[in-house]
Amino acid sequence: MYSRRIHMIKKKNNAYKLIKANTPKLALIHHATGFSPNRLASLFLKNTAQSDLVIQKKSKDGFWDWRLADDTAYKYLKKDIAAYLKKNTDTPTFQIMLEHFKTNYLTKDYFGEDYQSLVNTYRFQEGPLKDFVRKGFIALNPITANMTPKERAVRNQRLGKISVKHWIGDITNYEYFSQPPGFMMNNVQQTLQHIDLYIMNLLNEKQLDSELSNLSVNQRLEQNLIPKAPPPKSRN
Repeated sequence: MYSRRIHMIKKKNNAYKLIKANTPKLALIHHATGFSPNRLASLFLKNTAQSDLVIQKKSKDGFWDWRLADDTAYKYLKKDIAAYLKKNTDTPTFQIMLEHFKTNYLTKDYFGEDYQSLVNTYRFQEGPLKDFVRKGFIALNPITANMTPKERAVRNQRLGKISVKHWIGDITNYEYFSQPPGFMMNNVQQTLQHIDLYIMNLLNEKQLDSELSNLSVNQRLEQNLIPKAPPPKSRN
C-alpha cells in the first residue's frame, strides 16, 4: 500500500522528485533555522518555476494543496530530511557547512533584519497567544478529583500540545491557533510572512547551491575513505 502511494504521487506530479533532489539544501535550512518542514516544503514548491513543476492544484495563496495523495507529500520531506540529517549531521564536512551557513547566510539582512531578529520577533508574538490559549484551556479543563487516570492523561496531552515548543510556523496548523483574539493571530501571521520571505531568499541563493554541491562531493569522498571491515576468516 505504501509503495503504491509513492507511485501515485510520482505519476500525478513531480513534487516528490524535486524535493528529493533538493534534500541537502532543505535539510540544511531546516536544521539551521528550526523552520517548519511543512511550511518549508510549501515554500519550496511555490518557489519552483512553473515550467519545472507538474502538479494538480494549488490553493489561492500559491501554496500546494496538501490533500493531494492523502496528505503524504510533506511527510516524504520530513522523512528525507530526517534520513539525511541522521547520516550527515555529525560529519566534519556537514558541521563546517552548518557553521558557514549560520555565519554567512543567516546573518544577511535581506530587508533590514537578520534571521535571528525575525525569530525573536516571532517568538515575542507567539508567546502571548500560547499563554492566552493555555490559561483558557486550564480554566475550562481543570483537574478534578473524580477524573479517571485516562481522562487526566488525555487532558494533559492536549495541554502539552499547546505548551510544547513548535517548529517555527507550525503553530498555524493547530486548532487552538484560532481561539485567541484576532489581533494575536494577525501579529503571528505578519511575523511569519517576514520569515517566509527570508526563507525564500535562502532558497534562491545560487552560491549556496554551488557550496552544497561541493559538500556532496566531500561527503562521498569521506564515505569512500571509511576503512572497510575485513571479511570474516573462513573456518577450515
